[in-house]
Amino acid sequence: MTIRQTLIASTAALALAATALPAAAEQVVLRYSNWVPATHPIITEVMEPFARDLEEATEGRVTIEFMPALGPPPGHFDLVANEVADMAFSVHAYTPGRFTLTELGELPFTHDHTVVNSLAYWNTYERYLAEANEHEGVRLLGLWTNPPYHLAMRGDLLTSLDAVEGKRIRVPGTLVEQVTTTLGMVPISSSVTEAYEQVSRGVINGMFQSLETVVSFNLDEYLSHISLVPGGFAHSSQFVMISNAAYERLSEADRAALDELTGEALVRRFAQMWHDQEAAARVTLEEGGTVFFDVPEDVLDELRDALAFIEEDWVEAANARGVDGEAALAFYRSELDRLAEELGADD
Repeated sequence: MTIRQTLIASTAALALAATALPAAAEQVVLRYSNWVPATHPIITEVMEPFARDLEEATEGRVTIEFMPALGPPPGHFDLVANEVADMAFSVHAYTPGRFTLTELGELPFTHDHTVVNSLAYWNTYERYLAEANEHEGVRLLGLWTNPPYHLAMRGDLLTSLDAVEGKRIRVPGTLVEQVTTTLGMVPISSSVTEAYEQVSRGVINGMFQSLETVVSFNLDEYLSHISLVPGGFAHSSQFVMISNAAYERLSEADRAALDELTGEALVRRFAQMWHDQEAAARVTLEEGGTVFFDVPEDVLDELRDALAFIEEDWVEAANARGVDGEAALAFYRSELDRLAEELGADD
């Protein structure tokens, strides 16, 4: 064989070998639009550790880039759906009327333990609500609730329904507004970032909020009295999503790695973070002299009767969306009981 023939044969062999090798998986950078402070535990305790785990699980092929907010908080679903961002965290109540079924996670009188509440909510969502596809346009990576909302006020306690009648209350969404008006209080719609100025100036007398938020926004300077009910007056339903296009850019193996880290695994991460934050906030408030008041049973009975329509309305709305509302609600309640026993989390 001549030198020329040898070179041709060698080149052909190399080309054949190259075609036999698997193509290297594409490097993918997921752009995460972040609208909460960079120091917030949503980022430092959940999303950043999640990003590190994803990078490790994909051997460095998939990374998350945390970017400043690419739009206002209520617009993040559309930002991801329209591929302006690849990933984002959001709150269902920020777009009233868009997510009907997820109001299940906002219902009053559920459970105080955020992990119990969130897992029961997620399990119910997967079994009964997912097929309705309210998150059409994005891929849902998980949903959960924050800690329960209690009534934090400037010197007032819920000793009776008459005791809070006419009080001006900041409301963050439709369900809390329903609670407020039903109890004879006056709803004032505003963002949580406006709450400090409002309460300091006497524009509002209080708000339904988690203890963690009272502490993190320095509202305990004025909201010194907190009335507690089992399972809270409401909750915030929250979620993380990825664009369909970004998910499809991942290799099959990397999609499997993402799937393993999301769903129930991501729900547990967020729920545990919120539970820990709430416990720490309770200690801070107690040390600062905040007055905690367990609403007495007779007043609780009045509250449950007055607010029963919220569950009834949800069931009706779910039925209208083709979901068996009664069955979903019954399953949710049974999951709350099962998980509370399983996790040793008493109300």
